[in-house]
Amino acid sequence: MLVEDLYKRPYYEYLNDIIRRMVGEGLTINEVLVQELKDWKNSENYKSMLTGEKYYLEKMDIRENKRQEIEWKSNIKLEHGFAKKLVNQKVGYLLSKDPTIATEDKTYAEHLKQVFNRKFLKTLKNIGKEAINKGKAYLYVYFDEEGNIAFKKLRSQQVIPFWKDSEHTAIQSFIYFYSETIYENKIKKVIEKVEYHHEKGIDYYIFDGAKLVPDDVAGLSVGHNFMINGEPFLWERIPLIPFKYNEEEQPLIESIKSLIDNYNMQASTNADILADIAQVIWKLKNYGGEDLGEFLGDLNRYRAINLDENGDVDTIQSKPETDANEKELERGRKTIYEFGRGVDTTDSNLGNASGVALRYRYSDLDMDCNILETEFQASLEQVIWFVNRYLQVKKLGDFSNEKVDFIFNRDIIISESEVITDCANSVGILDDKTIRENHPWYTDDVEKRLEVQRKKEMDIHDNYDTTFQKKQGDVNGKDA
Repeated sequence: MLVEDLYKRPYYEYLNDIIRRMVGEGLTINEVLVQELKDWKNSENYKSMLTGEKYYLEKMDIRENKRQEIEWKSNIKLEHGFAKKLVNQKVGYLLSKDPTIATEDKTYAEHLKQVFNRKFLKTLKNIGKEAINKGKAYLYVYFDEEGNIAFKKLRSQQVIPFWKDSEHTAIQSFIYFYSETIYENKIKKVIEKVEYHHEKGIDYYIFDGAKLVPDDVAGLSVGHNFMINGEPFLWERIPLIPFKYNEEEQPLIESIKSLIDNYNMQASTNADILADIAQVIWKLKNYGGEDLGEFLGDLNRYRAINLDENGDVDTIQSKPETDANEKELERGRKTIYEFGRGVDTTDSNLGNASGVALRYRYSDLDMDCNILETEFQASLEQVIWFVNRYLQVKKLGDFSNEKVDFIFNRDIIISESEVITDCANSVGILDDKTIRENHPWYTDDVEKRLEVQRKKEMDIHDNYDTTFQKKQGDVNGKDA
């Protein structure tokens, strides 16, 4: 931050001034929101989000490819799911294992365990996928029907945020729009609903394409976020938390779309060549039939053909040259994984790589996930604020001064044999429990089974000592 930035007015104040100025010039808040909706749907960021989602679902531009209108020519359209594989690879690497949520206060830890349950962890994985596909994702905080805190992922392209600052770290207000199917006069129709969330509550509208109409069914507007035991509740912060893929909020698809499109085109062209160029060409001399259709019919049906005098038939073998295309596909595949910062698991040398080689091959994936984790850590701090506020509202305690650490347990690929050897060589240097915890086969159940095994061994030892002492006593008694 520059020194002059310390004396600048906050960004949201400029935003509020802009809105007030627009209203002062004759525009209403509704008209401002309509303009923001139109601008957003025409923006490159909106289109990029739709593209990221489309390519993840393996619906790519190659589908629109058209060839010359010649009946016999093939128009094969091959789609390759590189985007889905790279996104799932990053999510699986960073978010597939449950994170460790560490805090010193045991009571607080139990509350956090209840909040960050399996449902939340599943939502967090989906947030990761959304952020990579679209540059950023949004987590909405609310209370469920039972009065417990809950979290919901909103589709990124349906959210228009108004940021408090130029770094996009906190949201001042936001628009959320979505489609809803209704029946009007027994006719099925789709309407677009719009919610404007701000510091004083929520306003509800229906967008007809030109203007916003108050939504009578939703209640026009409310001065609260939720109801708790019949009492209105309004968060002190806007309950929407952004989770970014990177600082630039740039989706993965922008780095690899052109490469995937080229790969799809090259593969489809290669398939067309193989499909259109016959591998066997028939050479006929003095054929006795009327046309080539009759020739092929006789050949398939009778395995024989009629020839005129001095007639002959022969074949010409055709071998289309596709080596150059195959090399281009191989180069394209490597480029996609390089700039997509992932790991090509079809690499034949990957399975036999040593621990050092594996770490090198996963370095790009690890680097990208480091950036993703940094962004998620900042967002999770905002989640903790809402959780602490929830615990205060429920009168479960004030833990706002307690420190919480989210530790992401990555699904790291390792060479098990090397790790096991290292563990064996560490005996006498490290304590047994530390060695066990670093063993690739170690789980919490191992510790439990070891405890049971130790108890059995102690019981056997105690029984042996008791039996031995008893027999010794009997012998001594007889001697006396």
